[in-house]
Amino acid sequence: MMKSKRFMGSIFATVLVSSLLVGCSTSNNANTPSDSPKKSEAQGATSTGTTVPGEEVTLNILFPGDPPKDLEAVNAAIAKKLKADGLNMKLNYTFVPWETYTNKQSLVVAAGENYDLTWTHISNLSQGVSKNVLMPLDDLLQSSGPGLLKDISDFVWKAVKVDGKTYAIPRVVPVAQSNDTFQIRGDLRKKYGLPEIKSSADFEKYLEAVKTNDPTITPLAGGAGGLVREIAPSYFANGDFTGSFFYIDVNETPLKVKNLYASKAYEQYVNKTREWYKKGYLPSDPNMFKDVNGDFAKGRMAAMPSNILRPTEVIDALKTNLPNAELEFVQFASDKPKYIYTSADNLLSVLSTSKHPKEAVAFVNWIHSSQENYDLFSLGVKDVNFKANGNSASYEGISPDKQYFPISWAWTDLRYNKFSKFITPAQLDVIKTWDNGAVQTPLIGFSINTEPVKAELAKVSAIASEYSTQGPLMNGIVDFSSVKDKFLSRLNDAGIDKILAEYQKQLDAFLAQQK
Repeated sequence: MMKSKRFMGSIFATVLVSSLLVGCSTSNNANTPSDSPKKSEAQGATSTGTTVPGEEVTLNILFPGDPPKDLEAVNAAIAKKLKADGLNMKLNYTFVPWETYTNKQSLVVAAGENYDLTWTHISNLSQGVSKNVLMPLDDLLQSSGPGLLKDISDFVWKAVKVDGKTYAIPRVVPVAQSNDTFQIRGDLRKKYGLPEIKSSADFEKYLEAVKTNDPTITPLAGGAGGLVREIAPSYFANGDFTGSFFYIDVNETPLKVKNLYASKAYEQYVNKTREWYKKGYLPSDPNMFKDVNGDFAKGRMAAMPSNILRPTEVIDALKTNLPNAELEFVQFASDKPKYIYTSADNLLSVLSTSKHPKEAVAFVNWIHSSQENYDLFSLGVKDVNFKANGNSASYEGISPDKQYFPISWAWTDLRYNKFSKFITPAQLDVIKTWDNGAVQTPLIGFSINTEPVKAELAKVSAIASEYSTQGPLMNGIVDFSSVKDKFLSRLNDAGIDKILAEYQKQLDAFLAQQK
């Protein structure tokens, strides 16, 4: 089952996209591959495109978070399979707390420490390149990653290029619209006799019914993030208003970087959040729920902002806690086109001081080359760490100390990914066809280097957090009109105009390169 870490997108650039988009192409299949993977001619018996002869190589991997359970046993099984496939290597992990992870990457490179493979995020790619933390992979992909080049779409690779060079290996997931949705309790919707939810008006009827009929359940927690398509023709790289302070309307000519907090879309959004707070749809105490996913699975709320993959994270726990519960994901304005402004999010990269870059790329190629390899690295050993039933994976009868949950969201591949048995065929079809017909915007491949304005950015981010991203506006506690002037004035004093000018300079340079 997929573990997607929704908040990884929270520091992306915010992008407003008009439904009257001009000059953009349409993707018939976007970033979602066919169910049957193509096999590279170079894969052969090992399915890697390369062989690493001679002495055993240890790949040192730097990942965020905590080590998964049963790591040592799974790692031994991976090493055995690698050798059977002609890759004489084993894996050694270092796990770093989330709050210090990005800084740790810079420190190990500065010290010349022997680390090879690392997770990074599209929002940090330009900074990683500018600091010489990441290694360009173009030649390595040609020699050691032919399967990756063959099976990942060209427009997805475009997103991980900086100054024409490739610096990361993207995962294969839906990317349009930040795959943004709500998730709700379908059993409650049916209990109230309500139709399938297709608009914010439908959604509000559901929230009101929860408040009226089930007062012990909070109607909505986690904010109103899924409303962006209803509020304005707005498409955000982080899926909500919580992580960015600027936007680009690609219907404008020329493209301009603008202050999100001064936009009509933002005002409409926080006004709606305020309205829902006053109606009792949102928690009276914003800190009531520390673990939104976990609390949803325990039946403490009836809806939460989500994405097309998050239901796969919580459905098993929900069914364990509430066997009769049903989970539905909600799309607003599903008849309108979706837009792609970035085609990548979570990435695997090679650190610039890697001693074994060729082997690192060959290993990622190996992960994506077969169902068996993908399952082993993502789920562990079959019947020991998980149970497989066709396209589903479960942990029924698996001891808790054997349930292996690595950060598999970092290398998700929809060709192979196993979902819970509780995800319905119709829901799975929505996931796998999410990008069909999506509009590719001119912003694919554009990423911000924040280094030139990091001092101003720190001040702006602190003010935004105080008012919006972690503050009362996003929680509906205050009226925007009561703080708007002071909020915008403080942003101006902190240097937001200088940041926007720098980002505009980078955008202009990027667009000039595309021509």
